[in-house]
Amino acid sequence: MTRPAETRLRVGVDGVRARAVAVDGEGRLVAVHRGRRGDSPARVLDALFRRGAGTASTDRVVAILPDLTLAGSARRARVGVLRIGAPAATAVPPLAGWTTERASLAGPVAMVGGGHEYDGRVAAPLDVPAVAAFARTCAGKVDAIALTGVNALENPEHEQLAAAVIAEELGPDVPVVRGAETEALGLLERENTAVLDAALARAARAHIDELSASVRGHAPGAALYLVRGDGTVLPALDGYRHATAWRGAALGGLLHGAARLAGVPSAIVVEVTADRAVVGTTIDGLLPDSGLPREIDGVRTGLRAPRLTVIQRRDAAFTGRLHAALARAGGGPDELPVVLVGEAPDDLPALPGIAPIRPEDGDLAAAFGAAAAEAAGSVDRIFWQGTGGGQDSVTRARMLALDAALRAGADPRKLRETPVREALMTYVPVPAARLQVTAVGPLLELADVAAVEP
Repeated sequence: MTRPAETRLRVGVDGVRARAVAVDGEGRLVAVHRGRRGDSPARVLDALFRRGAGTASTDRVVAILPDLTLAGSARRARVGVLRIGAPAATAVPPLAGWTTERASLAGPVAMVGGGHEYDGRVAAPLDVPAVAAFARTCAGKVDAIALTGVNALENPEHEQLAAAVIAEELGPDVPVVRGAETEALGLLERENTAVLDAALARAARAHIDELSASVRGHAPGAALYLVRGDGTVLPALDGYRHATAWRGAALGGLLHGAARLAGVPSAIVVEVTADRAVVGTTIDGLLPDSGLPREIDGVRTGLRAPRLTVIQRRDAAFTGRLHAALARAGGGPDELPVVLVGEAPDDLPALPGIAPIRPEDGDLAAAFGAAAAEAAGSVDRIFWQGTGGGQDSVTRARMLALDAALRAGADPRKLRETPVREALMTYVPVPAARLQVTAVGPLLELADVAAVEP
């Protein structure tokens, strides 16, 4: 494989399957490394660069990291948990529903006065002395703090102020994870996600720092991103506090990468292994949402699970179930192509009426998906429809999604949006609607940053 010397390269690392690729600006593979399962992402990246991938010409490195769990992490942090919302939000305490074993990761747990109403108005003043007192009880006892405020999605001011107070008391070495950093409707789901992220912060730092050192050693000018569970990207600096965001990244990257290797914008993708087949859909760079929350270690989080079907190969009705899954995955007016990848795509029995695409180098689908991954921002929340009515809410939702995509690294000149989905909230005493929208686009090239600056 050869490349022009001036070509800027994007490197994708599949840290689960031990694959790495370098891709040029035209989407062509220019370097490949196939390692052995168990090789660390940093080792896989090192090997790719030794095989001739450009260093000075590498624009970015995008990595799929292994899922982190409480059970599998020897480096999970002990967490201080603070909820802002007393007295209104004290009926169900933090960590409700957690098993005793899982809840043992918590250090001091407290609820303090503060929080906001559904429309962003202050419900009660933030009890700053109580926040400071909580921080002092955590000194020397915790490695991270998780704090969540009532209606902080609508107004994060109390979360931000409390985080500043805690940082002043405990210093910069104790990360503070805020619930409003997760786009989730429910207080408990945001809180659970923040606690899990805080508990995994030390393990996340170890993984990211090792990979960062490899990037700096080979391509110090390259930006580092991580793949999220939906196949889009997360800036590496944000990954320190959001390990749950990359859960499922190996499959999310594979679904997008398989379609791109096949040369189609949207597809039904089937990953076939010796034991199972996983059916998923990618639509113009996004994974359809199952509508179900993702559970991690038995804890309900604010993350959304993609729509997937898993079929065990030993199932006597395997072929019939696979046909049914393909029919469901393609539900819509347009017939989507079927792409087969994985360890054993050729072992799949013939499917009448379906001519699947088997892309060359299909085992590199996830790494290729990482190299070509885009940045996205999503909004899923309830908007109070005040004097401006529903259209103002829709405009605000779109702007929030666009802003989130830009923060993730998207090129503002190439953003595209999904249609806004609206569900009226008829059971609340004020006009309100749940709005969902996503903005997505390719990553801004480092050399093009000046072109979009005012």
